[in-house]
Amino acid sequence: MKRLLFSHACVLLLWTWTACVNTGADATITVREVYDGIELTCPTGLTFSKTDKNTLHLPYKDEKSGEYTCVNATHENSPQDISIYVKFRTCDNCIELDTSSIAGLAIGEVVATAVVGVAVYLFASVVRSGVATPSSKRSDRLPPRPREPIGASSDPYQRLNFRSPKDEYDKIHRK
Repeated sequence: MKRLLFSHACVLLLWTWTACVNTGADATITVREVYDGIELTCPTGLTFSKTDKNTLHLPYKDEKSGEYTCVNATHENSPQDISIYVKFRTCDNCIELDTSSIAGLAIGEVVATAVVGVAVYLFASVVRSGVATPSSKRSDRLPPRPREPIGASSDPYQRLNFRSPKDEYDKIHRK
């Protein structure tokens, strides 16, 4: 799972060379990605200084970062020594988001939303039994209006008195 997440970053950081001596032929350490890490291989006739093996398997772990040197088994500190610095940057608590994970999250979100919607609908549509209150109370009614004589206007507003201007608002000011 971590392979896809860290493979690109590891390859970019992996080939930071600290020292490489040309021995006439292009002698380089071969780097190959494997499932759970990388595999380093020394050129022919050279072995890793710490293990005396031609091939070294490094799992994806931060503590495996460091310098690895291929040396000639017969001559220590010869000019043919080749070194490579490997830097791993891993995330122990990370998860890989692939297509199925994202689809599962989206479907789960839709299902959870539907469940909450149905629960709210069922809770809101419950018929409550109890004492029924009247929809209109006696205090909500308007007081009765006195009967007007026939021919009188049924206008609820009082007309302005233009003949006796006693109040400021009894006049309509036209400009």
